[in-house]
Amino acid sequence: MIHYPRPVQGDPDNYVSLLSAAQIETLRHVFEHKNSKEIARLMDVSPHTVDERVRRSLKKLNVSNRIEAATILARNGVFEDVTPYQPLTYQPGDLAAPSPADEAEAGQGSVWQLLNIGLPFPTASQPVNRHGLMERIIWPILIAFATILAFSALYSILVGLGRVLG
Repeated sequence: MIHYPRPVQGDPDNYVSLLSAAQIETLRHVFEHKNSKEIARLMDVSPHTVDERVRRSLKKLNVSNRIEAATILARNGVFEDVTPYQPLTYQPGDLAAPSPADEAEAGQGSVWQLLNIGLPFPTASQPVNRHGLMERIIWPILIAFATILAFSALYSILVGLGRVLG
């Protein structure tokens, strides 16, 4: 059995000085019972990056698991005074609120509402892609079908122009 030394004791400021802002924010999400994939999605990094941040935090705090590390920080109030880590990339919260026209259109039984598969990109009502297997299969089929229709229309136009000009 592996024996770990006792956790860091003392002033909570020591915890902040030991850990980076990204490590503290990662442990904040751990404390909120999020798994590595959820944390990665929120922080716009890979799950491997999340796991590496947690491993380094465990080593710095000298604890054996992620829950213990997050609990130490929470118990000492570290999460209350820390500015959340924000990478300089797209954040789902940056999306504009839906306009009244969009809400009215959605309520009129649009094709999207009928299919109920959601768009394959972020929107105000769906900032995160949470498609299941069926949606992941349907979207490529729909895109392929639309592409075939578009090229068929283009071909028909070109044949028609060839007859008129030829």
